[in-house]
Amino acid sequence: MGQTLTEDPGAPAPSPQARWNAAHPKEIWAHAALRSALKKGLIEKEPCGVCGAHEVDGHHHDYDRPMDVRWLCRLHHRGVHRKGGRS
Repeated sequence: MGQTLTEDPGAPAPSPQARWNAAHPKEIWAHAALRSALKKGLIEKEPCGVCGAHEVDGHHHDYDRPMDVRWLCRLHHRGVHRKGGRS
């Protein structure tokens, strides 16, 4: 309990995803809160705000506001992150 990802020298190296998760707790919290709200029907996905596609991800521009997302298809979501994360 209380161990970090690097404290056990005999353990396998953590995956890139595990390292990202450990380094970004606020983002993990926001993603989980959004998933929970979607599952409970408290929020609904909308079409991509750029092209209108229906297969979308929620883009958080402020992780302190987990329900405030811009709905983007994978292509446009990646494009936003390539530009520095601002939508």
